[in-house]
Order: sequence, then structure tokens, then C-alpha cells
Amino acid sequence: MVMLNKYGLDWKKCFLIALLAGILFLFLSAVYYSRNEYTKWEIIRNDADSSLLKAGYLQKEGSFLEARDEYEGILKNISSNRFPDEYTITQNNLGYIYQNLAKTQDEEANIKKAIKAFSESLKISTKDRNIIDYAQTYNDLGDAYRTLAEISDKKANLEKAISAYQETLKLRPADDYPIPYANTQNNLGISYRMLAEIIDEEQNLKKAFNAHYEALIIYNDEKDTIGYAATQNDLGNTYMVLAEIKNKDSNIENAIDAFNEALIIRTIETYPEEHAITQENLGNAYRMLAEDKDKDSNINKSLNAYQAALVIFTEEKYPKKYQEIISKMQK
Repeated sequence: MVMLNKYGLDWKKCFLIALLAGILFLFLSAVYYSRNEYTKWEIIRNDADSSLLKAGYLQKEGSFLEARDEYEGILKNISSNRFPDEYTITQNNLGYIYQNLAKTQDEEANIKKAIKAFSESLKISTKDRNIIDYAQTYNDLGDAYRTLAEISDKKANLEKAISAYQETLKLRPADDYPIPYANTQNNLGISYRMLAEIIDEEQNLKKAFNAHYEALIIYNDEKDTIGYAATQNDLGNTYMVLAEIKNKDSNIENAIDAFNEALIIRTIETYPEEHAITQENLGNAYRMLAEDKDKDSNINKSLNAYQAALVIFTEEKYPKKYQEIISKMQK
């Protein structure tokens, strides 16, 4: 006997209708929830993208503190899992901000924050997503470790810098990215030179020279005068370190040749600050050479180079650098 309800329907049909109604309700609820969730995350993404544009503008204008606050605000609202692209860009740019802040305040603390930001970016970013940005972050991480090496744990931080630069070179081979490759090679040369000051002098200097000369070949082939001049300046500094180990006079003269080569491009009119840096290095070389030969002549050349540097490094604009050069001139 089939049992009917008051509407004349048997219980099986009632159950089936109720079941279908329940499923429909759950489906519509899920759609509604998903749509709301999608809308919520899209709002967050749009807000993050808007903040990234604002932070980028502040960064470009040199308003680093304001840009920092904007980037840190973004990170409070997004996760690396749901917004990997925005998270990576934000961390990478934040690292750049902290690098710049370190030049004027709380150097060690800000450089460590830069390292943390770059490292966070590399955890999320993959070379498959954007190999150029991925490689550049490794290069920037190397720069940050090299800066930290001048403050603390020199050997350990230089080794980390070298490792980061070597990873960059794997990702940006010379055939595909000649100028960035040359830039990283020069950075690698600087790091090996600094490492030579504390361990395995000749071995690390040899690696430094190899890196500098490889960079110079590419810069020359690509007619990149700015990179060429910067590398000649760094090559001169490496010869100065080698001069303290062996063949003092000849290596100082090699350094002088490199500095003069850099000054052909780094003119006071075109690159004033870089011109002053190389002039100071040239002054250091002539002062060191005066210890062994042509004392009066080389001291005069040293003083002339220092004076040329002081045209840019004035007491008003660069008080610390000004005092350093004046101190050298008085010795």
C-alpha cells in the first residue's frame, strides 16, 4: 500500500523533490559564495595593483620612505599563495627601497631588510615565470650581501654575494644578455677583490681580473661606454690591491692606466660624481707610487687628482667624502 500525503504525493516523490531542492540550494549557495569570494579577491588585487602604481611613482621620485610604507601596506593585505605575482613584485621593489635607504640611514639594518625582501621574492618567483626579473633579483641580492660585507662578517657575506652573482650568470648567459652579463661579471670581480683582502690573495685576485676582463670584452663589443668606464675604474682598484702583494710599481702604473681610461668617458660634464670617484682613486694611486719613485712629481699628480675630485665632492654636498680627501692631501 502506497502512503500518500495530504497533497496526494507518495513519500518517495516527496523525498526526491526535497533532495533535489536541497542540492539546488547548496549549488546556488556555493555559486553565491564563490562569486562573493571572487569579487572580494578581485577588490584586493585591484587595490594592490593601485598601490603598486603609487609606490612605483614614489620610488621613481626618490620618496623612499613613503614608497616603503606603501609596499609594506600591500604585504599586509596579500599572501604569496593567492597573489604570487603582486607579492614577488612588492618584495623585490621593497628590497630596492631598503638598499637606497641604507645609503643614508641605518645602513646595516636596512641592508639586512633588503636581503630579506630579495630572498622572499626568490622563494616565490621562478625562472619560468620571468627569467629576466628572476636573474636581476639574484644580482640585487649579491649587491646587498656585498654591501653588508663592508659592515660585518666580511668573508661570509662576500661568499654569499659571489654565490648570488654566479647564479645570476647561469640565468643570464652572455649570448642572450650581454650587457647584464657583463655587469654581473664586474660585480663578481669586485667581490673577489674584496675577498682577496682577507683570504687567498693571489687566487681571488686572479678570479677578479678574469671577471673584470670578461666584462670589458663584452662592453667593448657592445659599445657600452658607461659599463666600460665603470669596469676600468674597478679594474684599477684591483690592480691597487695586487700592488700591495707584488710588483708594486708596475701594478700601480696599470691601475693609473685603467683610471685614466675610465676618465676618458667619465668626464666632469657628463658623469660628475663618477668622475670624482675615479679622480680620487687616481690620487690614491699616485700617492702610493710616490712612496717608491719620483716622489715630488707623483705627489703633485696625486694632489691634482684630489683637487679635481673636490670640485664635485664639496664640503656642502659631500661633507664626509670631502673630509676624507682633505685628510689624504694633508698626509
